[in-house]
Amino acid sequence: MSRERALRLAWVLWPSFLVAAAAEFAFFAVFDPIDLHPFGVPIDADRLPLYTAFFFFFWLIGAAASALTLLLQRSPLEVNRCPLKRQSRPADCSRRPHDAVS
Repeated sequence: MSRERALRLAWVLWPSFLVAAAAEFAFFAVFDPIDLHPFGVPIDADRLPLYTAFFFFFWLIGAAASALTLLLQRSPLEVNRCPLKRQSRPADCSRRPHDAVS
């Protein structure tokens, strides 16, 4: 994994972890997991597995939001540059020197 990819992964996972922790504290300060009845059916589980499952659910939602933010903040240069080396570029790839991957 490249350093840039690892850094972007950290930019997604760490803030979403913090958001998941805060969301779980706030959600379970109001609701008892035993009293939840999704679709009218009571949940047949102890509290600890429910806390864990909801934490990962909140983490997934936070990660999706962070990933979308990271995707939307990309500059036009990052989006439009040609990822191929000059000798293997198709004709429709940009030929500017700063677009080349060496």
